[in-house]
Amino acid sequence: MIHRDSIRKAFLGLLVVVLTWSGQAYSQTPARVFVVPPNDTIHMASGGASWCIQMEPVNGSFQLTDINLCTVTLSSPGNGSVNSINYNCTKPTVIGDADSNGVQDIRFCFPKTAMAPLFDHLHGNSPKTVQMLVSGLLNNGSNVGGSVLVTLYLHQ
Repeated sequence: MIHRDSIRKAFLGLLVVVLTWSGQAYSQTPARVFVVPPNDTIHMASGGASWCIQMEPVNGSFQLTDINLCTVTLSSPGNGSVNSINYNCTKPTVIGDADSNGVQDIRFCFPKTAMAPLFDHLHGNSPKTVQMLVSGLLNNGSNVGGSVLVTLYLHQ
């Protein structure tokens, strides 16, 4: 009888841990994602070698230093042969206040050469409006991210 109670308590304890962990893994933490000039447009064939996007917490929902940088991805689903690319977490990341709203934000820059497969199903010279999503995980396992619409120029 004592053995059965010990097994039951161990099972219940494990169940609580699994449910707690899975609840954190699928929760969404609100973030504001935005771009500032010159990154309000993407010029694939000209300009700088990289394109940058900003993320800031909504109402103090997380700390920028809690973002696991190696989990950050940039996505533009349906526009290319890949849906997302990974952020190079070995590069320095800038924390500042790019839009001067009094809330610190973090800047993620992606090489245009790495971004090209996100858009290789798009063609023509006219500008395209694309949705860019940046997302990642916080150290507690919560998802964080958001999206912004950007004008894309494939050619000069």
